[in-house]
Amino acid sequence: DSTTTDTETADITEYDAIIAMGGDGILFEIFQGIHARSDSDTILSKMKFGIIPCGTFNGLSKSILHWSNVQYDVMESIFHVCKGHTSTLDIASYTLLSNTATTTKAQPKSYMSFLSFAWGLIADCDYESECLRWLGAIRSDIWAVYRGLLCRRNYRARFSYLPPSSNEANAVAAGNCGGDGREPGEVVMPKLGEPLPDGWVSFEDDFIVFWVCNTSHAAHNMFTCPMAKMNDGLFHVLIVR
Repeated sequence: DSTTTDTETADITEYDAIIAMGGDGILFEIFQGIHARSDSDTILSKMKFGIIPCGTFNGLSKSILHWSNVQYDVMESIFHVCKGHTSTLDIASYTLLSNTATTTKAQPKSYMSFLSFAWGLIADCDYESECLRWLGAIRSDIWAVYRGLLCRRNYRARFSYLPPSSNEANAVAAGNCGGDGREPGEVVMPKLGEPLPDGWVSFEDDFIVFWVCNTSHAAHNMFTCPMAKMNDGLFHVLIVR
């Protein structure tokens, strides 16, 4: 198949771990490569991953060291990797439905995520500040003043969610009692473009910040979600309107 690459089909079972030296971006790219493979579930269940913080923000490295109750430092990360200290980490998948996919019936593209989802001001500060990358992590602070105060935008969107109190009722209504391979009480996400099931809440508004955190730190200097754990299965949503 000429559409596949060697990285999507090569046998990597001889390796025990993948160690990335860089920021959150390089590990993100590694996970997208694994996500494109047909044996991605097997790889994720058996392979160990490590990250040495050499990037700009290093949110995952900071979160891991925070959960380990040790100081944030490159050498500390190296020591933990060399000692083989591992733990499970929540991994999420998400789908982007572009205008092209809507009009051409193309398959929406899915991704894997381990850190956070950002839309609005936070995403602008991340992407638009690339022109100031030479300044290091302070680039996002400078762009936050520019985009958040001097030239502020509002971002129109519709936000839909299932309140925690509705999870069990929603699962029971869907007939999910554990006999279909899913855990009891597990909720099935509605497909894109389909009406939301009963119990879901949806509202449309002008947002400034929409930030979903999976880790305690979005960057080494951003303690965004103190209550977040490595594998609690929870995402914490921050909205500013």
